[in-house]
Amino acid sequence: PNFWRAPTDNDFGAGLQRKLAVWKNPVLKLVSLEKTIENGSVTIHTAYDIPAVSAKLFLSYQVSGDGKIKVTQKLLADKSAKVPDMFRFGMQLKMAKDADRIEYYGRGPFENYTDRNNSSFIGLYKQSVEEQFYPYIRPQETGTKSDIRWWEQLNRGGSGLKFYSDTSFSISALHYSIESLDDGWDKHQRHSQLVPQADYTNICIDKVQMGLGCIDSWGALPIEKYRIHYGDYEFSFMIEPVAHQY
Repeated sequence: PNFWRAPTDNDFGAGLQRKLAVWKNPVLKLVSLEKTIENGSVTIHTAYDIPAVSAKLFLSYQVSGDGKIKVTQKLLADKSAKVPDMFRFGMQLKMAKDADRIEYYGRGPFENYTDRNNSSFIGLYKQSVEEQFYPYIRPQETGTKSDIRWWEQLNRGGSGLKFYSDTSFSISALHYSIESLDDGWDKHQRHSQLVPQADYTNICIDKVQMGLGCIDSWGALPIEKYRIHYGDYEFSFMIEPVAHQY
């Protein structure tokens, strides 16, 4: 589960690295773990308490005989609690670093976000993971693509994973961890080009990510419809093994 992004310059200007900090590393306490088998599929059901945000999280992984996995993430909020917005609602996973080729159908070819995507057009794109990283002066969130219908993460031989859902979603693939791009409580005079790469490909797949704002860089939040207020959320997507012949 993933609720955090490396704060952008606009996020810092609004103090969101502090105001939303409870979502950075919330402790998940496992409450139950169960398995069911039905029609040739195995489903793992887990339930967690997240005391820091007064919420419960339910995760399920339905694995079919042909290797497909349906992932479902559900957050139930305590409506009486006062909890800040979150940066994103999604999942994060690591793939091998050589899974560095991307084919996708969604908005592109450059990075785009829910409130900054009108100039990027829905189409079929082929890119590399290296192309996803934009070297802003200071390291921060980068590389996300929105309105994705499907996304394939492949190695040179054409083997890898396909991600898709019955609703559009956002996704990114970088050779950097969120932690490596995060300046913490305050901005540091680091430069993006000097951040060391991870030895894996970091995939972030989101139901939604907060907008960038970009109204000004000294306190303005994204407009209301692009913020992710505390509440109930649910997201399901598929992971399917693929092997292309090139």
